[in-house]
Amino acid sequence: MKHDDLPARWKEKISAWLAPSGGGARSQLGASDFPREHSVRLRFEDDSCAEFRSAIVLEAPEWREVGVFTEHCGYHIFPLGGTQIVRFPC
Repeated sequence: MKHDDLPARWKEKISAWLAPSGGGARSQLGASDFPREHSVRLRFEDDSCAEFRSAIVLEAPEWREVGVFTEHCGYHIFPLGGTQIVRFPC
């Protein structure tokens, strides 16, 4: 999905995440926000997994969700319960 497709709660979470990093009034992620040197792997309860490079990962335990945001492969929301999140260098 793209930014416009996100639920409002996730748009607000991204805005809050951008604010402390000098994002100011920005509410959308830009190319310079994505970490080129890190990847993330999600392993789910059924032992399947997904891997993303240069992704931003925001956990939202209050919604039992994790958001994975990529520059070129879209934005994804997964259930947090039972999901293992592993960050590692590319």
